[in-house]
Amino acid sequence: MTEDRVLAYAWVNLAAAQADENAKKLRDSITLSPALRAEAERLSSNWRPGQVLRHENELAAAAGNLAPSGGALTKKGTGTAFVVSPEGHAITNHHVVASCKEVRVQGRSDVVQVITRDEISDLALLKIPGETRATAALSPDPASLRQGQDIVVFGFPLDSVLSSGGNLTPGVVSAITGLGNNSNQIQITAPIQPGSSGSPVMNKKGQVVGMVSMKLSDTVMAKYTGTLPQNVNFAVSGQTLTAFLEAHKVPHKTGSSFFAREKSLADLGDEAHEWTTVVECWK
Repeated sequence: MTEDRVLAYAWVNLAAAQADENAKKLRDSITLSPALRAEAERLSSNWRPGQVLRHENELAAAAGNLAPSGGALTKKGTGTAFVVSPEGHAITNHHVVASCKEVRVQGRSDVVQVITRDEISDLALLKIPGETRATAALSPDPASLRQGQDIVVFGFPLDSVLSSGGNLTPGVVSAITGLGNNSNQIQITAPIQPGSSGSPVMNKKGQVVGMVSMKLSDTVMAKYTGTLPQNVNFAVSGQTLTAFLEAHKVPHKTGSSFFAREKSLADLGDEAHEWTTVVECWK
């Protein structure tokens, strides 16, 4: 997950189309070449509610229209995935694995099976070979998530730079819908970085209420506002996660609605470390 001016322009162009004056000013502050601006405008013109914006060349690659390059595969990027079933089913973002020739998890040589992907919801279902030690518990009532509720994100951002043991970041739910009131998303304040994509978003009981998906560019926002703003980050909603798993008949557990206790941040991090992993994209 990196800064992307084309996608930033496309998103704010969508907001500007709704007569949002601030979005118009932000859009006009983004510097792009004529060709890249044209691509951004095409992306926003073709966008439909619920879709994930992707570059045109990424769309072609996902459709199999690009010729594979020769030579050995190399690791091109990382994200985060979390295990949801004893059989080794795990979930991450569609955009993490969309253009990969192979998907692997850190510390294992086996190739991970990509069972299915949902571009609109930005979800991908994986099957990790080998023994599964622990699984995440999803919220039993994800629709009860409230604006202002405390959340915690655990993932593996900047894996080659930051701790290999994972990164724990607290925050709150700042909005229960995402860009353009997208009900497949929630907005969160927990800081995220490249590699955070696919990280579980948990409540204080350790139940998964969402999954990190995307962020807006700090650089572009700083240029527009004159200050470095708080990150504007989005996650796939818990309802969307649950519906995705149920649609594909993936066994998964949910936590207790009434008897589960709230846990310390340290305990949440220890537990999440057992069922999260670095997922690697090889091309």
